[in-house]
Amino acid sequence: MARSDATSPDIAAAKIVGVYGIKGWVKLKVNLESPASLTSLQPQFLVDARNQGRKPVRVLNIRAQGKGYVALLEGVDDRNAAELLRGYSIVVPKSALPTLKEGEFYWDDLVGCRVMAPGDDGAPLYLGDVDYLLETGANDVLVVRASESSIDDRERLIPYIETEVIARIDLDDALIEVNWHPDD
Repeated sequence: MARSDATSPDIAAAKIVGVYGIKGWVKLKVNLESPASLTSLQPQFLVDARNQGRKPVRVLNIRAQGKGYVALLEGVDDRNAAELLRGYSIVVPKSALPTLKEGEFYWDDLVGCRVMAPGDDGAPLYLGDVDYLLETGANDVLVVRASESSIDDRERLIPYIETEVIARIDLDDALIEVNWHPDD
């Protein structure tokens, strides 16, 4: 899952990236493992790209279409109304998501975590903070943004491969330890 603000109690469940047809359907980039759950997660809100406005919304129907998904939103009955929503996100309160088992977490929980890697001398090196995650065909990728106290000013793309690259995640300390060389 993605979230633009690591302190927000909301999760961006999907983003409206276009329109589909003439009856008000919108194209979505879904940030959920189960896109169908968009019809049952409540409450839902539409949030504009600048996060300045939010209004209640309800996803009535969602289906796979090509490489993505299309959805019908309550009160959006034609292409013109759908076009006005391009760029909006559909957010849900984090509290509306299913409870996780011990040791599980949402991608959103990783945003803002410090990323540490072992240096050549074994001392930990601070690479930066997780800015967001990318979905790729092979595996997901942590996008690590440098900060004032990181070892350099590089942005790093670190594959999310459990045990091989991701050595340990400690959400209580907002820390991810990786087996990753800083020059990679």
